[in-house]
Amino acid sequence: MRSVDPHDAMNRREWADSSEASYVEKALGLVLLLVLAVGCILVLWPFLTAILLAVILCVSTWRLFRRMEHLIGGRQTPAALLMTVMIAGLLVLPLLALGANLADDVTRLAAAVRATIDQGLPPPGWLGRLPLVGQEAERVWIQVTQQGAALGPTLAPYVRPLREWALHQGASLVSGTLQVVFGIVLAFFLYRDGAYVETRLDWAMSRLGGWRAQHVLRTAGMTIVSVVNGVLGTAFIQGTLLGVSFWLAGVPGAIVLGAVGVVLTLLPMGLVLLWLPAALWLMSSGHTGWAVFVMIWNGLFVGTLDNLLRPYLISRGVRMPMVLIFLGVLGGLLAFGIVGVFLGPVLLAVAHTLFQDWGRASDTAPGPA
Repeated sequence: MRSVDPHDAMNRREWADSSEASYVEKALGLVLLLVLAVGCILVLWPFLTAILLAVILCVSTWRLFRRMEHLIGGRQTPAALLMTVMIAGLLVLPLLALGANLADDVTRLAAAVRATIDQGLPPPGWLGRLPLVGQEAERVWIQVTQQGAALGPTLAPYVRPLREWALHQGASLVSGTLQVVFGIVLAFFLYRDGAYVETRLDWAMSRLGGWRAQHVLRTAGMTIVSVVNGVLGTAFIQGTLLGVSFWLAGVPGAIVLGAVGVVLTLLPMGLVLLWLPAALWLMSSGHTGWAVFVMIWNGLFVGTLDNLLRPYLISRGVRMPMVLIFLGVLGGLLAFGIVGVFLGPVLLAVAHTLFQDWGRASDTAPGPA
């Protein structure tokens, strides 16, 4: 019978013990990492909305920051401060104006809508004096107004709940504005340390998923630029110009209607639902000149601005369905408040783009360009 070397048996026992200990150590390490991750999530969860907003703002305006940094001699901190002040002026000031005028604008708008439902819109005095078509146009106007007034009892119960809902949403503007302010403050640090963060993030994605993870990161960045600059930027400009025209013409609730216009610009011919009733109301009130201005300004200029501005701003990004952006704006508004106007469409668009890219991806890394 072959004898067993005591030293070999001891070595095998020590190897088994060390292997079992290594498994235990790995399991404990994973548990500790999981606890650490959960703890970090719980700590950052109250600020998650602001953090996402800061990332979106920083990524979408990174090229502009680089140009500004180059203009002031490569100094990152002053460039980051200038970008932060500029973004604060573009985002915070409109929110403050909306919050300050929301109650008064909603009240005036609700009163005008209620009066229109109850009394209808009388035709302007000059309409019946038009040659050839004046009497027929006046008759059609009165007929349409009477048909609309017949819907008064049906629509009237919804005016007050909508007014109360709008005023209630106004209360969320305070918390939403604070989230925006905090997100802009965080964006300052992302601008200042963005180059280092970009390098470390690229290294981490490369370690996690190789070239695929790096490609996913680039695709997500391009999508954020497309949505914020090409879609939301255009909608913000159109809604602002619409609200300015209403304010100049004396339309009730101009600031609120401009904010609603930001959402309706994502629908085909969506702004017509706002400026056409406003123009008819101005005509009925005897302000024909302002009515013509509202129709020409919004129908010929603001309403077609997206056909020129949106393709230019989105040209270097990724295209996505507009219905997805529209749902993202509405869903984000309901889920995150006013900040969701930015977060909702960006999150959906990034998920949609990555899903499409994943379906087209090959199994091998792309060759050198």
